[in-house]
Amino acid sequence: MKREKVESRGGKNPPADDGVRKAIFDAAVKIFARKGYHGTTIRDIVEAAGVTQPMVYYYFGSKEQLFITCVKELFQQLAAEYERIDRNQPFKDFLFEFVRAGSEMYRKNPESILLIVNYIHFPEEYPRFIEIKDYGLKSIQLLSEVMAEAKKRGEVNPEIEEKYAALTVLGAVSFAGTLHFISDYVVDIGFSDSIWHIKEQIYKIIAYGLLKTD
Repeated sequence: MKREKVESRGGKNPPADDGVRKAIFDAAVKIFARKGYHGTTIRDIVEAAGVTQPMVYYYFGSKEQLFITCVKELFQQLAAEYERIDRNQPFKDFLFEFVRAGSEMYRKNPESILLIVNYIHFPEEYPRFIEIKDYGLKSIQLLSEVMAEAKKRGEVNPEIEEKYAALTVLGAVSFAGTLHFISDYVVDIGFSDSIWHIKEQIYKIIAYGLLKTD
């Protein structure tokens, strides 16, 4: 795969600036999410971030590495939010906090979930890089482990398999995060509910299927 890369003018690297890196990262996430990997150019990102091309290559090395960094860091951010939740509380409370954490991240940065969802579902637009593979598993593993512990305590329906339940929960939260984009750009579904209402509905739908009833 050919990589886009150039050297900074004069052979000198620009000074490090976390604000510049963040501007490039945020712009790249938005553009990769909306235009795909192949449809995105470094020029697109440069114009959106208000930086120069040498700055992009200084911080990220190439378009490929910029994309890999975006997806990896988004998965890491999401996993970190989930790991902060107290896993020793009753499972119904953990589940509510889990859904809330995902919904909150998507509310703050909706393009983040759009990029993750698109990366998972559209391989023709987003090439697969081995560096990303394991990062998407962390949230699934965490939820599966907590669910298995809750099942031992009799809080979860014993007929439910943790792995598939975890995928269902994450899929529901992820899909909900893209509803505004679907309504705006794909098909008008008359969607206008707040992220908080969506969060509550997801929790109720999932919880009633997972929790053990007397």
